[in-house]
Amino acid sequence: MTRFRRWLRTDGSEQGHTLIEMMIATMLLSLVVASAFGVVIVMQNQAVKTADRFTAESEAQTMADRLTKDIRTAVAPTSTTAAFASADSNDVVFYANLSDLATGVGPTRLHAYLSQVGATGVYVLHEDATQPSGTVGNYTYTGAIINRLDGEYIDTTQPLFTYWRSDGTQILPMPITSTTDLRSIDSVGVTLRVRVHPNAPTVVISTRIHIRNVDYNPNN
Repeated sequence: MTRFRRWLRTDGSEQGHTLIEMMIATMLLSLVVASAFGVVIVMQNQAVKTADRFTAESEAQTMADRLTKDIRTAVAPTSTTAAFASADSNDVVFYANLSDLATGVGPTRLHAYLSQVGATGVYVLHEDATQPSGTVGNYTYTGAIINRLDGEYIDTTQPLFTYWRSDGTQILPMPITSTTDLRSIDSVGVTLRVRVHPNAPTVVISTRIHIRNVDYNPNN
């Protein structure tokens, strides 16, 4: 019995852990926690970037669809004028036969342009519509403006619009002011660069829109 009691008093299992062992264990645990936290942060950042990309893609596609639909219906309001009243890199005014805004009078005047939100450096794309009044050859566009599109998050580092002749040459310089050059516009290039904030990925959608009614004569 005496030997058993002595063994109990001297058993190494009663000695516990040393301070050095505890410090090493704590350091190892800290490394594991830091690594796990780093993985979580990376996954969260990737999730945010993916959500930003989807938002930008959806916004860009909505704008591209609207511009494509409208520019394809561009038409000259008279035989002596052009389908485009003015054309610049980020601003275009044209006339369009729109089924959803048809009045039975004449083509709708559309104005697509970029504008800055205050002094924020953030740009948005607007498209406004004005219905005609008057008669063929004497249309006026002084009525109420109808907003058709408000597109957000536009990156303006590249031109939004480019203009092309039927022979494939680009019409330069811009803005295009002469009636001859405005009448020669056969297609419009649209490049939408969209990102939801300065550090988000940029989504780019580019398309070339052919004007189907470029040879339309409203007097026939």
